[in-house]
Amino acid sequence: RRWAAPAMLSQVGGGAPRTSENEAMIESEFRRLLASIEGEREKIRQLWQSIDGDTKSTSAEMERLRQDTEEWCHAERHKVISEWNRLDKLKDKMCVRYPNERGVILDINCSGRLFAVPKSALCSVEESHLNHMFSDAFVHSVPKDSKGRYFLDFNPTCFGIIVEYLQNAQHVTDTPPPIVPPEEQQNMDILAEALNLKIFLKPNGIQKNHSTSLRVNGSQIESTMQGWQIIAAKDPLPMSSASYFEIRIANNPDASRGGLALGLCGHQPSDKEIFKLAMPDAVWYVSHNGLVAGEIGDKDVIAMENMQKKVQFKTGSVVGIKHDIANRSIQFYLNRISIGTCTLNTHLLESFRVLYPVFGLYIAGQTIQVDFAAISPSASKGVAVSG
Repeated sequence: RRWAAPAMLSQVGGGAPRTSENEAMIESEFRRLLASIEGEREKIRQLWQSIDGDTKSTSAEMERLRQDTEEWCHAERHKVISEWNRLDKLKDKMCVRYPNERGVILDINCSGRLFAVPKSALCSVEESHLNHMFSDAFVHSVPKDSKGRYFLDFNPTCFGIIVEYLQNAQHVTDTPPPIVPPEEQQNMDILAEALNLKIFLKPNGIQKNHSTSLRVNGSQIESTMQGWQIIAAKDPLPMSSASYFEIRIANNPDASRGGLALGLCGHQPSDKEIFKLAMPDAVWYVSHNGLVAGEIGDKDVIAMENMQKKVQFKTGSVVGIKHDIANRSIQFYLNRISIGTCTLNTHLLESFRVLYPVFGLYIAGQTIQVDFAAISPSASKGVAVSG
């Protein structure tokens, strides 16, 4: 027992060196950790310095690009403005645009009839060829007569109507064009088309003022009672070239009864004519019947025809009518397929200087929709005709 105590003390005292070794290892690891953290801090510091330098460099580059872009935009804007100014000057030269030329009078000899037209009046037809004709760029090309007046080889009556409109339009901007006499309609259509006078080439429509019981809503016509009710377009077909229009049958309660007539007439029906189909200068195709045309004097209106009979205008179908001014023929279509052609009697052409689209409804509830801007079936063959 006396020897046991020193042995135990030896065991206890022997742990002190091991503790010192552990502390030394911990301190060494701690120092390495601090060094590693400091190294990472240095890396982060250097990265931030790099980012800050890149940011400053990028900002400087962006500022330079912004300045370059602004300078480029300013230069391009100046080019655009200069080009617009050049175009405006060119347009001023090629058009009569300003009413301040009111004091300038154009002395015109139109096929022997003399006109004095204020140059400022041409402002009301800015897009027309007549406007360009008397612009500074082209007026020197207009021929003159022996007395120095501008000479125009136009129909003088139609040109007079145009001059009347131009003079009125100077004072009232929405002045409607004057009424064209039926005997001059073809000449006016040709002249208006040649001069691009759009006011005289306005789109057609249905008569607004009529004495029938028909309900008219835009281009739609509806029958409200039984019995023939006739209504016409407000303007005749253009007589300068071939024309075409279509009628969609929105509702025909009983197509087998007939009672629906579509065609052309040499005048707008009025008074008692609006209650019957029988008119000397009318050409109809009546549903489930066929071609119906009158007589003028002892001459038939139709010289020849090859129309199909008994064709029905059922709900949903589309009827087309084409007038060819070259041979004075009228062609009817059903769903864009021809059902025949008839030719007007050449001895009666004086009665057909104008042709109005006409529509006759008999059965209550019948409804049709008219499209005066439709393209003819020949458009698929590259020879388009529209109303």
